[in-house]
Amino acid sequence: MSYQPFIESSAIAPAEDLRALMAEHGYLFFRALVPGDEVLKVRLAALQLCDEEGWLDPDADLMEGRVRPGMKPTGEGQADYMKMYRKLLKTPIFHAFPDLPVLREVAAKLLDIEAAEVLTHPRRIGRVTFPHNVGATTPAHQDHFYIRGAVDTFSCWIPLGDCPMQLGNLAVWNGSHQQGFIEHTETIPGAIGGRGVPIDESKADWHSSDFELGDVLFFHAFTIHKALPNLTENLLRVSTDNRYQRAQDKIEPDALLPHFNLQ
Repeated sequence: MSYQPFIESSAIAPAEDLRALMAEHGYLFFRALVPGDEVLKVRLAALQLCDEEGWLDPDADLMEGRVRPGMKPTGEGQADYMKMYRKLLKTPIFHAFPDLPVLREVAAKLLDIEAAEVLTHPRRIGRVTFPHNVGATTPAHQDHFYIRGAVDTFSCWIPLGDCPMQLGNLAVWNGSHQQGFIEHTETIPGAIGGRGVPIDESKADWHSSDFELGDVLFFHAFTIHKALPNLTENLLRVSTDNRYQRAQDKIEPDALLPHFNLQ
């Protein structure tokens, strides 16, 4: 399967230009939007929790995120993963990350409002993706299937560190939001999310690129996107995804609760 590189945007472009690009492509990709030190602080917090659970190679630098030899993949829904994830969701620096002014400013431009009027969904989401666990890879879907609420909701995906395609970043179907909402009739047992949209690959126009530290991807709630599998030998992919909408627009009550309702 081939992927075209992301079309790159500039955060200092006028709001109307960014909205026009979003209307055309369904996504905006920014290089080095978030300061690298801010990203690395959250990466450190996440990897420290992984290390406490014994997932990381004690002979490697913690920030590499190298999996301990012999460690079997774990993931969402499994007790050991959820134990770590509950702690991550309660980590202040992780919870505060999506409210960085630079992210809210982009969201405000897309929503045509002031930054103070942007609602960052309280449901913060993080992902720690193991290698050798291709079956758990998130299938092609639209976030609106899970979010509901306001159609004018934008997701923001940020890997916590460099994320080449081999490590399992995101791919988006260019312009797919223009199809409107699509019923998620595909069921993929074991995959994160588990439900997806049927894809005619002969028509799909997939875009993706290697992410570097601080790169950010915004996309519309109707944009079809998917994760790429983590095909590395021994590295964790650590990422966050969060959502933004107008504070006065409708919101699904579940979006106000912690992810997986982990209190």
